[in-house]
Amino acid sequence: MRIRASNAVVGGALALSALAVPAAQASGSEGGSQITTVVVDGDNMVAIGSSAVTFKVSVTATDDSGIKGADAFFLHGPGDGHATTDEPVCIRADATTSTCTASVTIDPKTDHLTNANAGTWYVDARVDANDGDHGDKEKAGFFDLQRAARLSVTNASPEPVQKGGTVTATGVISRANWETLKYEGYHSPDVLLQFRRKGGSAYSALKTVRADAKGNLRATSTASLDGSFRFHFRGASTTSPASGAGDFVDVLGTTASAPADAVKGTPHALDVTFSDTRINGGKNIVVGTSAPEKATVTFTLKHAADIDIHASDFVIGLELYRGSSLDEAIALLADAEPTCTDSPTSPATLATCTATVTVDPARLRNEMAGVWKTGIYAIAFNGQNPDAPQDPGEIGLARRDSAKDFPLQRFTKLTADAAPEPVKKGGTITVTGRVTRASWDDGKYHGFSSSTPAKLQYRKKSENSYTTLKSTSQVDDGRVKTTTPATYDGYYRLTYPGNWITPDVSSSGDYVDVR
Repeated sequence: MRIRASNAVVGGALALSALAVPAAQASGSEGGSQITTVVVDGDNMVAIGSSAVTFKVSVTATDDSGIKGADAFFLHGPGDGHATTDEPVCIRADATTSTCTASVTIDPKTDHLTNANAGTWYVDARVDANDGDHGDKEKAGFFDLQRAARLSVTNASPEPVQKGGTVTATGVISRANWETLKYEGYHSPDVLLQFRRKGGSAYSALKTVRADAKGNLRATSTASLDGSFRFHFRGASTTSPASGAGDFVDVLGTTASAPADAVKGTPHALDVTFSDTRINGGKNIVVGTSAPEKATVTFTLKHAADIDIHASDFVIGLELYRGSSLDEAIALLADAEPTCTDSPTSPATLATCTATVTVDPARLRNEMAGVWKTGIYAIAFNGQNPDAPQDPGEIGLARRDSAKDFPLQRFTKLTADAAPEPVKKGGTITVTGRVTRASWDDGKYHGFSSSTPAKLQYRKKSENSYTTLKSTSQVDDGRVKTTTPATYDGYYRLTYPGNWITPDVSSSGDYVDVR
């Protein structure tokens, strides 16, 4: 099923409207059913140009009795965008686990996409178990719905050029306008000018440039070796990555085309591996509106006995990013240089490494909340100057993308007030509260609406732990209200279950004297 549009006309085109959104499913489960993984189109990025795109949504779930099936998945995102998949087909992995996959087609010509719909979308899912249990999860996963970008063939000139001369590269970046169904010049954020030497297998970045209002790109570089120049855009949550075709430049006075030089310049694999990555001691990274949050990242580094990881020309780095890999990162949260301590049992080959990263809310935006990844790398320069290595072929490189995934969440507050107080036994106690969540866009806390209910909990005056009494109604602009019969003196509080962008939160208990 495709995106639905309202009957309201905005600016001459049908606009997506919340009026057409079916009721979202509440998060929760009955019995042992759990949704564990959601993958959209393989890499959680869907790029749409001016024509229809069909992609798959896969939800993995588990239950002791096995998974019977799943309802169509509901997708929703910015600008009140929403879509529903077709009926999922579930494939059993083992006796308890199945992956349910469904397709959905989005056509900008008929589904009336607006540019405001680009950005991070979420997947609501429900699965049913063979024993009658079910698992419900709002925002069980996320993906970026992106306006497709294009980069023209790069033109690098003059050609040929003398070694030490200036090479000028030009190109044009454009992206799909879903409202006009055309590709238009993109006044993009950073675009990389990249170079690949003749005989090399990969491009490396030379510098960062920005396009003008019409998408025109222009950058210069000093000619040193024969090779190809191209522009590369790493993408953003609203816009897909793109690379232009390279343009080869013959540099006179070089011998880079010799077979030996074709091998020279390619870093070799380093006998280093990374494992056991932990973020914040197993806790999520939760950031409020003003104070930077410090998070600790630890991992185990295993290396060959002839590698000195404490050498001055050996570098270990760590980055927190969003995207399919470090090379294709669409956002960088933090980078750090870990400190490594040799293992007391295997000091020659094993070390424990720790890095502290600072996450400043001033650098965040609300759309950046969600799942992030950890990338780790090690570089051995082998006696060369790390700032200006003469022969990249002498460099050893090891890295691990997605060493650990973790949620980056917006700090959330919850209040609760139980009244009247005192109250007669058997009377009605009304508990009201409000859920507010940090906005990284304006540095304030705002109430938000959610179909996920809060829960009312209670503990007797003489007890230490709370028990759940009931689920409340849906959260409306952060406001929660529910009632319960008065039985004993005790404390009442509200709790709200978290998701990828919102942490679990509980209010303080409010004491009521029952007479």
